[in-house]
Amino acid sequence: MQTRRLPITPKHARRGFTLIELLVVISIIATLMALILPAIQQARAAARTLECKNNLKNISLAAHNFASAKKKLPALGTYSGGTSTPLALRSWVVELLAFMDRRDISDRWDNTVAWNNATVNLGLGGTSIKVLACPDDVTAFAVGGGLSYVANNGYLTAGISAAGLLTGNRWPAGEIDWNADGTNINLSTAVDLDRNDADAHRDAGVFWADFGDTLGTGADVARERQKNSHSIDGIYDGGGQTIMFTENMNAGSTSWANPLWTNVGFVYMVDNGTAPVTNPGTNRSVNSYKYPQPGVSTVTSKNDNLPNRQKAGPEATASAAGVFAAAPNSNHPGGVNVAYCDGSVGFISDSIDTIVYASLISPAGARNRQTSTGIPAQDPLSDNQY
Repeated sequence: MQTRRLPITPKHARRGFTLIELLVVISIIATLMALILPAIQQARAAARTLECKNNLKNISLAAHNFASAKKKLPALGTYSGGTSTPLALRSWVVELLAFMDRRDISDRWDNTVAWNNATVNLGLGGTSIKVLACPDDVTAFAVGGGLSYVANNGYLTAGISAAGLLTGNRWPAGEIDWNADGTNINLSTAVDLDRNDADAHRDAGVFWADFGDTLGTGADVARERQKNSHSIDGIYDGGGQTIMFTENMNAGSTSWANPLWTNVGFVYMVDNGTAPVTNPGTNRSVNSYKYPQPGVSTVTSKNDNLPNRQKAGPEATASAAGVFAAAPNSNHPGGVNVAYCDGSVGFISDSIDTIVYASLISPAGARNRQTSTGIPAQDPLSDNQY
């Protein structure tokens, strides 16, 4: 009997995906992206923060090399000329150029003319220098003349007079009666009347401006010329407990060469509504040199001078609102990077205790002067306080 074989039709291969399969694949990819993208963004943010810290490290090392060669740190800003209209020559950045591997700019800089002299300095001061700009600061990164980093210019009264806005935070004209004697208050128009107040005020900041011959003659001017920025050895409170540089996205509004203090420095605004007391004891809420209370802006009625309080501005200018913007701020989440006077770098939280923050600014606030001057010393800081 003959067996008949039936032809078997081969099964055609399926082409493409079904709609359900496509939706499943898309959902898997979306889930993976949702998991991976935040990690990538965090990694990029960490890389930018690290680059910012490296910039601060290099700047602080340049400052140390300058101090080794010159026996003290550079002036915050350098001026010359007449007493009524000081000629703005250059900032601390210009002084450090040769120590930041930019001798090409440093050697061409004319120290005898203003920073914005169109013939020579203005173009140089518009150079974009990578080490001077945080990659998270869009106002400075890859911008000509951009600057993200500012120097420690100490304390400043929240009620600074209009006359003091230009010449800035001069240590013999601090306008704060630290010893609460009610007399001989140092003002921008009458400097160094109380030398105890003046010396204590100098110990509240690392960098001070050099006004040269612009402010006349006399013992007060002579003292100011001799005692501007501190030396590294003069950091009495310890280099690792004193901020040297930090970030400010509202700095360098025109050029890193502009010596205006709001352009290249930061300050701690001290309350001027309550007179300092000489015996605060352990009461941390009493305004004093030991516990300097943060000042309140007359524009916003807030403590706008503390870290990250003015991340979006206004620009740090010599104005009622602008002086409060001369403060640490950054786009790094949670705080700002800082360089300390011992050459180390770190990160301080924007919720840092205000008294601890004020103590980190003063290089010699813990110097014991209570008996002789009536000005209480600050408490030494523990390393676990910040």
